Amino acid sequence: MKLKALITLAAFGLCSAVNAAPNFWNADDATPTPPQPPQIQTLEQPSEYLTSTPTPVTAPLVPVLSPTPTPEPGLNALNPTQAALFSVFVPGSGQVYAGDPAKGLVFAALFGVGLWQTIDNLQLVRDSSGNVLSAKNETAGNLFGLATLAAYGFGIQDAYNSAVNYNKKHYLTLNFGITPRPNASLAYLF
Repeated sequence: MKLKALITLAAFGLCSAVNAAPNFWNADDATPTPPQPPQIQTLEQPSEYLTSTPTPVTAPLVPVLSPTPTPEPGLNALNPTQAALFSVFVPGSGQVYAGDPAKGLVFAALFGVGLWQTIDNLQLVRDSSGNVLSAKNETAGNLFGLATLAAYGFGIQDAYNSAVNYNKKHYLTLNFGITPRPNASLAYLF
C-alpha cells in the first residue's frame, strides 16, 4: 500500500514538473532584466591641468636628523667580556657586575646546589659486604652534573648579555679608543 502511494506521488510530481517547464522558460517575466547603470557625468579638466610645465621643479631635500640619545651622566659603560670572565671564575658575579645582583644570586645558588648534588651523588661508597666501591647514585649524579654545566654556561652568556643590555639601557657605548680614518670603510665601535 505504501509503495503504491509512493509511486503515485512520484508520478504526479514528474507530470507537474514536465507541465510547468515550458511555461517557466517561455514566460516573458520569468527572468527579470537587470536595470541599466546610471549615467555618470564627467567633468572636463581645464587645459592648464593637461599641459606639463616647461621646467621641472625639484623639491628641496630636507635633512632628517636621527635622534641621538645622550648617555646618562655619571655612568660608565660596562665591558661585556669582563662580565663574562667574572662569571667564568665565580658564577653569578658577572650579573652583579652588570647591575643585576638578584640574578647573580640565582645563578650562584643554581651552580652551588647543582655542584653539591653532583658531588654527593657521585661519591664512592662501599656496598653491604664492604669490598666493592661504587657511586652512590651514578644516574642522578650525571644528570645533576649536566644541569650544573648548562647553568654555568648559560650564566656566562647571561652575564655578557646583561652588560650589553645595561649599556643599551643607559645609552652608553664602550670605546677602546679605536677611531676610524676619514676614508676607512670599516670602523669598530664597542
